[in-house]
Amino acid sequence: MTYKKHELEHLRPYVAHYSDFQESYKEWVMSDTIEEFETRWEVIRDKYKLESNCWIADMYNQRVHWAKAFLKDIFLAGMSTSGRSESINSFFDDFVNSSTMLNDFLVQYDKAVASRRAAEEDEDFKTMNSRSVLSSIHPIEAKAGECYTRKVFEIFKKEWMEATSNLTHETISKSTEEIKYRVGQLDIDKKYWRIVTFYLSNKIHVTCSCAKYDACGILCKHILYVMKKRHVNPLPSHYILPRWTLNARYKVGKRSIGLEEMNNGNGVSAYTLCSYKIKQYGKKPLPVENVSQGSCVRISQVDMMPQLFFWDPHAPTNTKGRPKIASRIKSSLEVPKNEHALIVKD
Repeated sequence: MTYKKHELEHLRPYVAHYSDFQESYKEWVMSDTIEEFETRWEVIRDKYKLESNCWIADMYNQRVHWAKAFLKDIFLAGMSTSGRSESINSFFDDFVNSSTMLNDFLVQYDKAVASRRAAEEDEDFKTMNSRSVLSSIHPIEAKAGECYTRKVFEIFKKEWMEATSNLTHETISKSTEEIKYRVGQLDIDKKYWRIVTFYLSNKIHVTCSCAKYDACGILCKHILYVMKKRHVNPLPSHYILPRWTLNARYKVGKRSIGLEEMNNGNGVSAYTLCSYKIKQYGKKPLPVENVSQGSCVRISQVDMMPQLFFWDPHAPTNTKGRPKIASRIKSSLEVPKNEHALIVKD
């Protein structure tokens, strides 16, 4: 949001002076390929007489750090360059502000982290205790519903529904090695359609010019459309990133366990994992480690904890309730009556 506001401030003079500047600028920024980006830059630079020291020219010089054409095939887990800073800002929105003192910041930071851990653990619970709602009975969608977490499947499902209802194609070329399609919607200009290449090999291999899979790790609607057309069943396993699945794992000693095994249908909790560790290791100290393979879908509360160790106490400890060998003074009702007690009369 802050970046957009900053951008509009610099573009306002050009928008006021040229009626078509905003559309040309947007097309340049959203260029799919590096060639398009460079060609459109030359056009707007000459057409709108952009000076070499203006803000837009400065942004062009830094294009490799923000332009979609340069970043679209780099895996960023779906985050944009501006989205990362916005996410960090929103993380602290309810906890700190510009007047927060340093000592208060440390306390509020801990609260913010605790809140995020609770939200992630809640999401893990929802994932493990709900089933994916499919829009069809196709094996591709069914496979995704079995493997993906709840949130990731919703993203996949949106792409799948568009692939099965809104897209069409035309064949560009065929050879013994590959088939190229142009895929898009009928009501959209074909210059915005995507090029999908289906390779004719033993292992299913499909690429798309939108590069959504490369950037997000989730197949785009264009590839899904071609897979359905080519009767690919079910969804190939190598197109399912482990980091987005239910099998994202925690490491317990030498053994790795997934969310499903941890919960057994009872939801994610730190207690579940700790209980499992105590049972497996007995009296040994129990470190909690996360598998550093980039394969964790969501980091639950357990994963974000520091190293935890459990030992049996070295000395007897106090427990709740009265000790078994304790003695107490009996009440008057419990004391047996003495038949030979002396009776005193007034």
